[in-house]
Amino acid sequence: MTNLTVITPPAEAAVPVSKAKALLRIGHEGEDELVADLITLATARVEQAAGLALVTRTLLAEWSRWSPDLGGRGARLPVGPVRALQAVRIYDEDRAASDETVRFRLDCGRLALRPWSMVPGVPPGGSVEVEFEAGFGGAGDVPADLVEAVLRTAAAAYAARSPSSFEFAQDEGDLPPDVTAILDRRRGVRL
Repeated sequence: MTNLTVITPPAEAAVPVSKAKALLRIGHEGEDELVADLITLATARVEQAAGLALVTRTLLAEWSRWSPDLGGRGARLPVGPVRALQAVRIYDEDRAASDETVRFRLDCGRLALRPWSMVPGVPPGGSVEVEFEAGFGGAGDVPADLVEAVLRTAAAAYAARSPSSFEFAQDEGDLPPDVTAILDRRRGVRL
């Protein structure tokens, strides 16, 4: 199981309020706060369903042991697209850390060992932390299909007039069908 923590949140929203207001045909500023909240919620839901970070942020993933894929193709990090590896640390049960970053590199967005490096051991009761940067860049760098998915999710929540009904779900079952189709097409493109 992976524990994931946001260290540095995104500097901006993935979709500007003005773009969402245009889609929703809102011509006044009275609902700007609601629309901003809906964008935040819709972005989080799309990111969760797709396993992506739309706008770049720094994340910390923690495991109790290494992924079995680490020695081969590399371990997939829990959120993509991965832009940079910041640090790899191993903690013992007393939370004393050893920095193991020099042993690792990114290979096609996966955490991989550098040539001639061995997988460092994780002591009993210890853990592994990987600090990395993930996201497409700024809001202007988010792919158009994902912007559309956020907008459509926000619009569905706005139409329902019940943002609480759009709380995070573990599956995509309650995403609008057109958003699920967008995310399915994106999954089909991955190699």
